[in-house]
Amino acid sequence: MSTLEIITVLFNVLCVVLTIRKNIWCWPTGIVAVILSFVLYYDAKLYADMGLQIVFLGQCAYGWHYWLNGNKTEEKEVPIRQLQLQQWLITLVIVVILWLGMAISLDTWTDADLPYWDAMGTTLSLTAQMLLARKILENWLFWIVVDILYTGILYYKELYLLSANYFFFLILAIIGFLQWKKDALAQNLQP
Repeated sequence: MSTLEIITVLFNVLCVVLTIRKNIWCWPTGIVAVILSFVLYYDAKLYADMGLQIVFLGQCAYGWHYWLNGNKTEEKEVPIRQLQLQQWLITLVIVVILWLGMAISLDTWTDADLPYWDAMGTTLSLTAQMLLARKILENWLFWIVVDILYTGILYYKELYLLSANYFFFLILAIIGFLQWKKDALAQNLQP
């Protein structure tokens, strides 16, 4: 367990707590966590996750911008939305295609450990992050699956603090889903 791993965990937890509260500061905090995670995943030879951090950096910038400027109603903040059945199906098809493409690529052209699991975590994380940036309720369901997956992967890779961090993220993701669902009901949505 390194100092970098400890600092990364602290920024990750702060980011998720701020996200649950729908606090705009989740985005700059997330940017710091992304940069720190990039280095950790490089050292662990989890290349899909390392590359994911580059994408997360862009998604954090997009989410920050969208949460500040994406609302076209009279409300002071972007409302929580939810996926419709057709959007769910399209999302799942895209996830499977991206996962298989990334997994086969990692397995074929790199020395990546756990290429199929690594690619699955990366694909689901990308999906969850994009849904989060658009303030879609179901982002939390994707994060729940991601957190279960990474708890196991990181434990296997002997990154025990990060593994525990993802287990804690699992608890926070469940809390986040319940809180956002409550907030969505308050907005007269029907999640």
